[in-house]
Amino acid sequence: MKEKAYYIVSKARQILGGTISADQCRDYVLALLFLKSASEYYKSNNSFQQDDNSPALRLLVSERSSFDYLCKELDSPELGRLINMALYELEQVNALVTEGYEINKAIDFESNILGDMNARSIKLRELLLLFQEIRLTNATGQLIDVGDLYNQLLYIFAEEAGKKINNVLTPTEVVSLITKLIDGDRKNACLCDPASGSGTLLVEVGKKMGIRGTELYGQEVNWNLYALTKMNLMLNGFKGATFLWGDSLSNPKLLDHGGLRKFDIVVSVPPFADKWAAEEAYSDFYKRFKYGIPPKSQVTWAYISHILASLRNDGQAVVVVPVGVLFRNTESKIREQIIEHNLLEAVIELPPNLFYGAAISTAILVFRKERMRTQTLFVDARKGYISNKGLCKLSDKMLEQLSNTYKKFLAGEEMGREKKGCSFYIATQDEIRHNKYDLKVIKYVEDKIERKEIDVKVALQRIDELEERLKCIDKQFKDCAWRLRELTKE
Repeated sequence: MKEKAYYIVSKARQILGGTISADQCRDYVLALLFLKSASEYYKSNNSFQQDDNSPALRLLVSERSSFDYLCKELDSPELGRLINMALYELEQVNALVTEGYEINKAIDFESNILGDMNARSIKLRELLLLFQEIRLTNATGQLIDVGDLYNQLLYIFAEEAGKKINNVLTPTEVVSLITKLIDGDRKNACLCDPASGSGTLLVEVGKKMGIRGTELYGQEVNWNLYALTKMNLMLNGFKGATFLWGDSLSNPKLLDHGGLRKFDIVVSVPPFADKWAAEEAYSDFYKRFKYGIPPKSQVTWAYISHILASLRNDGQAVVVVPVGVLFRNTESKIREQIIEHNLLEAVIELPPNLFYGAAISTAILVFRKERMRTQTLFVDARKGYISNKGLCKLSDKMLEQLSNTYKKFLAGEEMGREKKGCSFYIATQDEIRHNKYDLKVIKYVEDKIERKEIDVKVALQRIDELEERLKCIDKQFKDCAWRLRELTKE
């Protein structure tokens, strides 16, 4: 699957050239994959009945929204318009249209960034031929997991773009860790991500929990990412998901009888560096900022406040944050309220440089309402990484260690000894108060150095050997210096 994804990216970049960015190329590639996949699945399953539990991509496909129809129009000078119409019809026929926010308005195949009409049609023709060549079946003729291919493409484009994409894509190992931290055994749970980015976290947690599409919710403010998530959800079988465009802070749309809709589980990686309209929080209709109002230059605690207000009384939230939110003075009052209301269950500091284009340090915060325990687990995983292509990665072993540590803490079990690369401490509310609500992990977890017993006799013998070696080197140096002086006399 990964080889197929790399091939698609390589060929698409050749076709589109260097005139468009990696994320723009990504959008066009994923939209065409979506169109082809819908057509392939429809052709092989055209007798199915529509229902909420249908497998991935069981979409009705009209003639003009089919990939085969587009391939018959390869020589049309209006190829861009035809692709836009195919995307629109696919949404319309399947009642997926949110008026004014269609995929083809976010990903425009008639855009001038592809060149004039003639140049644009040539490029789009080559892209369609590329996808005509790509097989979506395996050796036995069965359709492949297109959702997996879609996510592989997302990660490859993120690698290629590097600093240009930032944290719109959550690294696979961070997604994996979050899925291990959530309460996966909840029945009929509702899941939400109020800042979904490209949708990978929402999709993977939804899969892990076995959530039906009708129980999955999300919102995204970036129009292009909204379109990507919409396709991602459908490709992975979440056709019935409620996913809306807009800013969750200034215009929350996931509502119930005029108030915020409540969820069992909320997962999110909010934007790391965005500003927000803090002045509007003083008159917030939904009363989300009762723990305090973050400064307008620091958006993370605003998202956390929204998330906590969106949790049911026994709900759990897992949020990835930059470590600055743990100790900045401007947000100390908010942290104080969070601790005094017994909402923070765990702080897990991660290695730096995990995210594409974001070399900052991050942490995972786990929140839970109606907690029985008043202690908070602090885990230092900063050293538990392996390097890969300039990025830090959490190993599978480290993921298991972190997951087991958290689960033992929840169960009140014996925590055992600290593992290499993963230290922990269970802090009381009084200890956190003593530290003035500073949540830096190193305030609670000592940075222990592994000490080895030293054989003194062996060490002294080694010192003697090194001293003798040093004398020899010194003598050789003096001999060379003498010869050099003699040569200069001549």
